[in-house]
Amino acid sequence: MIYFDATATTQARSEVVDTYLKVTSKYWYNPSSAYLGGIEANTIFQDAQNKVKEVLLLSSHEVIFTSGATEANNLAIFGICNQYIGQGMRVITTKIEHPSVYEVFKRLEALGFDVVYLDVDNRGIVDLTQLKKALTKQTILVSIMWVNNIMGAIEPLDEIVKIVKNNPRTLLMVDAVQGMGKISLPTCLKDIDLITLSAHKIEGLKGCGMLLYKKSINLGPHTIGATQQNGLRPGTIDLASAAAGTKALALALSEQDKHQLKVQELASYLRSKLKQIKQVVVNSPLDASPYILNMSIDGWNSETVMHYLEQKGIYVSIGSACNAKIKKPDRVIYEMTKDEKRATSSLRISLSYHNEMWEIDELVNSLKTLLGGK
Repeated sequence: MIYFDATATTQARSEVVDTYLKVTSKYWYNPSSAYLGGIEANTIFQDAQNKVKEVLLLSSHEVIFTSGATEANNLAIFGICNQYIGQGMRVITTKIEHPSVYEVFKRLEALGFDVVYLDVDNRGIVDLTQLKKALTKQTILVSIMWVNNIMGAIEPLDEIVKIVKNNPRTLLMVDAVQGMGKISLPTCLKDIDLITLSAHKIEGLKGCGMLLYKKSINLGPHTIGATQQNGLRPGTIDLASAAAGTKALALALSEQDKHQLKVQELASYLRSKLKQIKQVVVNSPLDASPYILNMSIDGWNSETVMHYLEQKGIYVSIGSACNAKIKKPDRVIYEMTKDEKRATSSLRISLSYHNEMWEIDELVNSLKTLLGGK
C-alpha cells in the first residue's frame, strides 16, 4: 500500500503509543482527586501543558486539551462569540476554511452575527485589502487558517497579525493544524490570540487536540458541568491522551526541518512528473506547503480516479476527510479557480517523510495508464 493521504491522518509513532500506555497504566487516577495518586496524575497533566507552551515558546498562553481540532475550533469560536449573541457583532473568516471553522461561522450567521467571508486569489491567499476594509469597531473575531488543508496555501500570518492588531478589540484565531510540526513556525505566533492543533496529523493519536489562548482573554465555556481545564472543558481529564499528544508535538517540532527538507524534494519531484500528463492541472501554488499537492484531471470525476488508484494500492484523497462523502465541487478549489469542473475533478496528494520517490513513480505511472486513452 502506498499512502498519500497524510493530511487526513498519520500513523502514530511508537514513542507516542508508548507514552500513552505508560501514563494510562501507571497514572490512572483521576487528576482532579485530592489524594496522592490524583496529585501525581495532575502533576503529569500540568507538565504536559507546560511542555506544549515550552516547545512553542508561548508562555503567555493557556493550554486546553480537547478531543481534536474540531472541538478546539468550536470551543475557541463559541467561547468568544457566545458572549455577544444578539448584539449584531461582526466576525470575519475566509471562504476556504476547514469545515470545523467554516460551518461554525455559518451557525453564527444564523444566530445574528454579521459574518464576512473573505475572498482568496488564484493562489489561495486571503485578500488583505478586503480584510482591512472589513475590520470595524464591532469586529470581535477574525479566524484565518495557517495552511490550507485542501491545496496547501500558506497564509501570510505576519501581515495578518499586523492588520488585525490595529483593531484593539479584535481577536485573531488561527487553525494551525496543517502547518504545525511541518513548516517553520511564524515569527508572530506569540501574537496570535487563539491557536488550534491536532495530534493525529503529526503522528499522534486520534482524539487529541489542543487550544492555546492568551491568558488575558475572557473565554466562555461551551460545555457546562465542572471546573476542569479552567472550566472550559469540564469532565474527567484524559491524561494519557494529553501526555501522548504533547509527545507527538515535541517530536514533530524537533525533527521538523529534517522532514520538511525531504518532503520538499518529494514535492518537487512530484510536480516535475505530473508535467508529463497533459490532462493534469496542479491547483496548489508553487509556494504552498510541500506536504500538500492538489490537482485536477480534465474530463474525470475525482472519485472515479481515487477508486482506480485505490485498486492499484495507492491511497489519495478527494478533499477534506471530514467532507469526503459529500459529492459536490470542492469549495476551496472553486473559490480559487471559479471553475466548477476543475473543482469537481480535484484530487489531493498529501506527502510525508515516510514516502519515497518510487512511490511517486507508481502514482504517476498509474495515472498515465488510466488517462492514456484520453
